[in-house]
Parts: sequence; C-alpha cells; structure tokens
Amino acid sequence: MPERTRKLVTPGDILGVEEEFIPIHGAYVDHESFIRSQVVGLVFTDIIKKNIIVKHVKDKPLVPKQGDTVEGIVTGVSDDLAFINIYSINDKFARTINFTGVIHISQVSTEFLSSMYDALRLGEVVRAKVLNNNYPFQLTTKDPTLGVIVAYCSKCGETLRRRNDKLVCPRCGNVEKRKISSYYLFR
Repeated sequence: MPERTRKLVTPGDILGVEEEFIPIHGAYVDHESFIRSQVVGLVFTDIIKKNIIVKHVKDKPLVPKQGDTVEGIVTGVSDDLAFINIYSINDKFARTINFTGVIHISQVSTEFLSSMYDALRLGEVVRAKVLNNNYPFQLTTKDPTLGVIVAYCSKCGETLRRRNDKLVCPRCGNVEKRKISSYYLFR
C-alpha cells in the first residue's frame, strides 16, 4: 500500500534517485538519474515495491506567485540573506505547502543596510511579498505592513513586545530593533 508523504510538489521538484525508486505515474527520471515530478500534486511512495507516484491535484494548488503576501518562519540568516519557510499565502494556511523564500538585505528596507541580523533573526515569523514566480521565491519586506510579526529576545528567548519602533522583552528588559511589520502580533 503506498504511503502518502503529504508533500506538495511542482514540476521539476526532485523526489528521489533512480537507484532507490521507480517512477510509475506523474514522475520521470532526468539525465542525472534524479526522479522529478511532472505535475503539481501529492507524492505517494511504496517502500516495499520501491515506487513513486505523483497524484495530480485537481483543485487549484496553493502556490506563491508574484504579488502574493506570504508568512513564514526564518530558517536561516547570513549577513545579506534570510531563508523563509513559507506556511501561508494570502492569509490562507495550507498543510501541503513546502516552499522556501529568500530575502536579500536590499529587499528589507533602507534602514537595515549593515546586516540581515539587525532586521530579523532565526525562528522569527515574517510577513513578506513575493517578487517572482519561480522557485526559490524572492521576497521583500520594504512595505510598512511587511516584516517581522513575531520576534524573540536574543538574551532570554521571551516573545518581544512592540513599543513604538523598538521591541522590548517583558522578562529581562532587553531592547532590540527589527524590521517590524505594522501587523506585529504582540504589543
């Protein structure tokens, strides 16, 4: 019996390698021996028979597109980039989506030009706008409604409260600055 992995895939997504599985339906083997999806759908794997099937999603899938507003969790930060695991598109939550967005420091705002660490941190929740239609999705937080909507104290881990343009920790009193969205959840 196939096991549903509940992962939404789009055409070209890598599902495995030819040495491990056989693509049966909705998937193909590319010239590098990777098994890739042919359609937008859900992946089914049969570990015993070593098969992969991608079942086409008949309903319109929830996929980010240019101009959409997304929310996600910061999964990686460097001096000039942040990686966002997107969980919501246009305020619609979907369990099957698994998309990554990338924010470059130039797309944060003009006041955060020194380092991405000053704008947002690992594990925080961000609201951003999609700039392109392909993967990985390029994101921006330049609009006042975009930016961090949940942030945590870098000293004690408590959820920060918004006080004007700063974030204050109710536990230790630490004051921090981020690229804050006007939709910040804790005041």
